[in-house]
Amino acid sequence: MALSDLGLGASTAWVLVLREYETSQPVALDQAELALLTSLPAGRLEVRPTGTVGEYQLRASSWIGSVALPGLTVRVLPKVEDLRNVLMMFGASAGLTDWQPTLVGYRRDDLVDAVADLALRTISAATRRGLVHGYCSTEERLPVIRGRLDVQQLASRPWDIWPTPCRYDDFTADISENRVLLAAVTLLRRVVGNTETRRTIAELTHTFGGVGASQMPLMELDTVRLSPVNEHYGPALALSRLVLESVGLTHAHGHHQAVTFLIDMNKLYERWIGAELTQRLWPELEVDEQAPVPLSQKPRVTMAPDLVFRRGGRTVAVADVKYKLTDDGLGRTPDYYQLLAYATALELPAGLLIYCRADQAPERVITVEGGGQRLHTQPVDLSGGWSDVSASLDTLAASIRTLASAEPQGATT
Repeated sequence: MALSDLGLGASTAWVLVLREYETSQPVALDQAELALLTSLPAGRLEVRPTGTVGEYQLRASSWIGSVALPGLTVRVLPKVEDLRNVLMMFGASAGLTDWQPTLVGYRRDDLVDAVADLALRTISAATRRGLVHGYCSTEERLPVIRGRLDVQQLASRPWDIWPTPCRYDDFTADISENRVLLAAVTLLRRVVGNTETRRTIAELTHTFGGVGASQMPLMELDTVRLSPVNEHYGPALALSRLVLESVGLTHAHGHHQAVTFLIDMNKLYERWIGAELTQRLWPELEVDEQAPVPLSQKPRVTMAPDLVFRRGGRTVAVADVKYKLTDDGLGRTPDYYQLLAYATALELPAGLLIYCRADQAPERVITVEGGGQRLHTQPVDLSGGWSDVSASLDTLAASIRTLASAEPQGATT
């Protein structure tokens, strides 16, 4: 943990740097800063009082990124030393199979600028040949007829015929896909400080000049369906979702604001493992993420394992993804309970816990008393270079193939 100064224009702001799950030394906070920090959504950054009036300890969680207050910026860094590995997790989660991490020159404490740069470069590449256009239906009263008469309005109000109610279709760039990308670009303007990155933001803002602002971009993104027309937008939209979920503006004390860019490593790790295994196991195995699984018959209780593996429509393996691993290589007891429930409900003889780890704890397997199910623990080591990480993923995929092959014929479908 380090505390340093950062010049921001005419004012000076403190920068407090923490790693995941690290607790700071006592820090002096005024009432405005305390109000802003305590107004953050639960689980992001914990504020703990100390025995001294006006001093508090800040404890990070699995959320990495930054919280920028008027006089204090809190940066939470990932435990992973090599920032390229974190960025590759973003890229793989968004479907960027050809992104080159060797081109990145960012340090680990430049996480926010690095993620922003990745998202902006992907959006720029997607829109380089021009914006996708689509037809949008418009209802409007006009002095001359355009498109079709709105017969329903005329029938309900026959005395009100001018301006004439019309319905017409416009072929325009002001469609959901572009509004979502513009929303991500607009939010990133609040959090980046790199001059070159801000130049890219200005260029993209000009590119989206004819596109309107979206009031609820995440909801609008849920309505987008990829097709041959817009499929090249896929990675840009996926990264935009991560940005839109991460950037927040908190109003808590008078006119003071806190701008946050926080990413949940738990969720990112789960998405990344699912994307990497899908790429490695398809078409031999189908990878189904967060698929509903019935735990009971009546009344019906359902669960959602992180990963279910199927072959020819038949369930052959199940896995749960956990970002944290205990020091001895064993999973936590509740994790085993959860995995055992999945394996039992799916009538499988084994299950797999996939953990992130940066130590050298050995792989472990336990056998359940009474039922005999074998619950495996498999790490994916993020401490080395990307080639080492890729090798860990290959080993993981091979383990899942072995579990799937050993599965008996009577498994559930």
